[in-house]
Amino acid sequence: MAWTWCGQGWLPASYPVYAALCLLSLVVGQDVSRKQTMPPLVDGQPFQVYWNLPTSRCSSHRGVDLQLADFGIVHNANEIFTGEKITLFYIQRFGIYPFYEGDDPINGGFPQNASLQEHLRQAKVDIEHFLLAGFEGLVVIDWEEWRPLYARNWGSKRVYQRKSQERVRERHPDWNRTQINAEAKKEFDQAARNFMNSSLSLGKSLRPQGYWGFYLFPDCYNYHFRAEFPTYNGHCADIDKERNNELTWMWTESTALFPSVYLEEKLNSELGERGKLYARYRIQEAVRVSLLTKQQYTPPIFLYCRAHYSDGDTRTPLNEVDLIRTLGESAAMGASGAILWGSSIFARSTENCQALKDQVHNVLGPYILNLTAAVRFCSRTLCSNHGRCYRRNAEEDVFLHLNSRSFRIMKGKWRSAKVHVKGRPRVADRRDYRANFQCQCYRGWNGTRCSRFRISSASCRAETSPLTLVLVLLLSLLLI
Repeated sequence: MAWTWCGQGWLPASYPVYAALCLLSLVVGQDVSRKQTMPPLVDGQPFQVYWNLPTSRCSSHRGVDLQLADFGIVHNANEIFTGEKITLFYIQRFGIYPFYEGDDPINGGFPQNASLQEHLRQAKVDIEHFLLAGFEGLVVIDWEEWRPLYARNWGSKRVYQRKSQERVRERHPDWNRTQINAEAKKEFDQAARNFMNSSLSLGKSLRPQGYWGFYLFPDCYNYHFRAEFPTYNGHCADIDKERNNELTWMWTESTALFPSVYLEEKLNSELGERGKLYARYRIQEAVRVSLLTKQQYTPPIFLYCRAHYSDGDTRTPLNEVDLIRTLGESAAMGASGAILWGSSIFARSTENCQALKDQVHNVLGPYILNLTAAVRFCSRTLCSNHGRCYRRNAEEDVFLHLNSRSFRIMKGKWRSAKVHVKGRPRVADRRDYRANFQCQCYRGWNGTRCSRFRISSASCRAETSPLTLVLVLLLSLLLI
């Protein structure tokens, strides 16, 4: 029997009604929503912001309490890097990671020349040491010394190509350059895949309730704004999309994706549109990649962002427009949240701590409160609280922000009272939600409003209008 592809599954071609339904849902432009995603980590909060700055010394040594919880920002106890809400594993703390320092090999230097079993044995020790049993937070593995595709190890990372080639040449001295390069690529890509996927598999087996993934993945390498200022359009090159397709094994094994949208000062909104384009297409690529996974549900996407421009140790805070272009763009595209990263420089002095607190309380915190509340209201209005909103047209500058005529951000009357949002969506707000956004339903929920709960096998589940049903019937009669 012949089969035809439809949505997330396959249907017998002998069932023309269903085949026609799938065809027509594409032809007449029905709202065919994304496949379902995992529900939010924080119940009732479709978009959550995490704090990943080591600012514990602000409170313990400088007497400056940032009061992050007042704005709904999730953070570890004592605001440390490695904690119960989010843990960032650098190379020294996770297994035995092979890499080069210049031309000096560390732990074998490159994945083909390292012991995967020794790495996994040490990684098990590290996981059990740093993550408590029952851990339910985010686990971010930060491996940046080499990239898992041979072709992407350019520039200072060219050493991994060169050493891979030398390894092949030692075994096959009679091979020509093309043969050596092809074999080096094959061996490097396979070894890198084994290292990364085995690490994820081990983590999931030991801490299955954690959300595991690699920092900066996916990336689309649209960094050419540095060289193409007049013509920069932000798009991810086709070759980089193709290479991300080659990494479907990683997206499938990951239980969360952690791409990055750090802005350099030259991407400041005051200098033009480049920052918007840079962030927008990186986020779009992350969404595209999340839909490639072989799992039934898309992994949550948490964008690594910064509250400050990323040039060196700058402490220049993002203005509100650039917060919108990073945090706001992430929420509008249906990401699960954002992670704010920063170095220890922000806690090195009382002055630095106080400046950070002022930023949090005057700009960053109120914006996050506004954004997360708007996402929550849209989810309630459009998606029955069983899905998150995402932009109908990815290119439009529409965002999930509270209408100032409908809402106010209020400070509590007492010192211990949190900042909170007061108000409710008006008819016009609901109309704007419907015009500009649609729903990605959580696991098990279906329909344009995510109002029907049904765990079903992969099938074609397009929402159809009566007119479409009539067209389907006519077409199916022709097909019989």
